[in-house]
Amino acid sequence: MTSNQYLFLRISMAILMFSSVVWGYWWVTWGLAITLLFYFFNYVEIVFIGVFYDGLYGTSLPEFWNIKYVFTILSLVTFFIALFLRKRLIVYDDKI
Repeated sequence: MTSNQYLFLRISMAILMFSSVVWGYWWVTWGLAITLLFYFFNYVEIVFIGVFYDGLYGTSLPEFWNIKYVFTILSLVTFFIALFLRKRLIVYDDKI
């Protein structure tokens, strides 16, 4: 895959994620985000999606200790877990 095709694919997936946040269900958005997190190397867009998601729908929930930025925290934790796992999985040995 050339760099132009890779860039086009990454931009189109970012647009798909944006529209999934706006018009989709939360579980579709997070399923797609986790899939893209392991498909693309260093997928930092998940953090921006988490901030955008909290900007649109973020409320303080008693189930989450009245934290307003639940999706931002979850996206950061998911990003770092994937970064940790990617270094230890055999599939990603040639990309690191």
